[in-house]
Amino acid sequence: MACTAATAHLRRVVAANAERSDQHTTHHDADRTLQEFRAAAKADLSYAHITACVTSGFPSNRIVVPVAVGRRTLACLHDRHRGVEATRRRARQTVFWPGIDSDIVNAVRACEPCQVLQLSQQQDPLMYDDNPSRPFESVKADFFTVGGKFFLVIADRLSGWPVVVPCGAHTTATRTIQMFCLYFREVGVPIRLCTDGEPQFANADFQNFMERWDAHHIVTSPHYPQSNGHAEAAVKSMKHLIMKTTPSGNIDAKEFARGLLELCNTPNHTGRSPSQHLYGHPLRPCVSAHPESSADWQAKMEDCDRRAAAQAEQVQAHYDQHARPLPKLCIGATVRIQDPVSLRWDKVDVVMGRSREYDVRLPSGRVWRRNCRHLHPVPPHDDDPLYHIPVVLWSDEKSPSAFLAPPVAPRRSQWLMKKSSARDSATSVSGEGGVDM
Repeated sequence: MACTAATAHLRRVVAANAERSDQHTTHHDADRTLQEFRAAAKADLSYAHITACVTSGFPSNRIVVPVAVGRRTLACLHDRHRGVEATRRRARQTVFWPGIDSDIVNAVRACEPCQVLQLSQQQDPLMYDDNPSRPFESVKADFFTVGGKFFLVIADRLSGWPVVVPCGAHTTATRTIQMFCLYFREVGVPIRLCTDGEPQFANADFQNFMERWDAHHIVTSPHYPQSNGHAEAAVKSMKHLIMKTTPSGNIDAKEFARGLLELCNTPNHTGRSPSQHLYGHPLRPCVSAHPESSADWQAKMEDCDRRAAAQAEQVQAHYDQHARPLPKLCIGATVRIQDPVSLRWDKVDVVMGRSREYDVRLPSGRVWRRNCRHLHPVPPHDDDPLYHIPVVLWSDEKSPSAFLAPPVAPRRSQWLMKKSSARDSATSVSGEGGVDM
């Protein structure tokens, strides 16, 4: 009781002296440095908070935790496995120790369940891949299936002109090369061909074929369809047209041909159709039309360009409303990879290439290509063992953990094991094949 009374008396004396000093100090006899300190103290919120704690005492509803029990207290705060802000709010109600905020951040980042089950990253700001100035300068390609039959769709980036090629019941790299030879003969050799890196496109023969034709082959990020969005839109349009006109997949039918003709004559949001982009005039349709119905479209080219620019700005603004730039990753940095099916960040690997998409090397030696949205940087290990919880680096195969049941290995036949091994070999980036899909 005597110590408490003495402490309270000392605080009252300090406060009273500080108040009298501020009231009776005149400008002509005060130290200029002291005046500068007082002016800065009035504008410093942290200084005011410290002064209030000195004069009125530390808030009595929080317990100052000794170092010896700091680890246990931090573990109790994180029992709910909430995020950093939720854990901080809970700590402000109960406990305090120097550096508690940074310790909470380190504990959450080092918690294996929290890192594996964290939410997907926010989308990156919109980035347009290219801006071609001529038709068939940049084209996109992709495969799709309807009625058990495979089709290859090739779409021009500028005009949107689609080309659909039937592939039968299966596709091979040799057949793909033959189809592109016919395509190049009809429309010319593009500067850029963008694909999603399927085995037919990742094949070494197809890569050599593109080099011989002096065309740049761009492979988009696996498990990230919007990086090849133009081809995905063409696939959606062609698949719907085939399913509605010839569900059997026979595109030689008259119904599909008439539908494709109307699609090429339909203006897009800019007011121009693919046929106007490509031929300079609409194709003669099956629908009766007045001869002058589209005669003045060339006079409205500037208006079409303005509408296209306005549409692009609107799309950019709408997309970027909920986007933020993701941190750039350095070569050699340790990152977590999000599984595209379970959405868990259950693998820890090393960055090998740097771009908006990265090549990452797994502990097994395989190399995957992933978009930056599917990679999360792993913070460096803290040398201070007080509040640090070590991060367990998972191997190529899923390892058992405290919160996940050990995976049960399925029984597979030799034929399925060989098929799975061949697919993995064809879908890795280097060493064992192309891009892993």
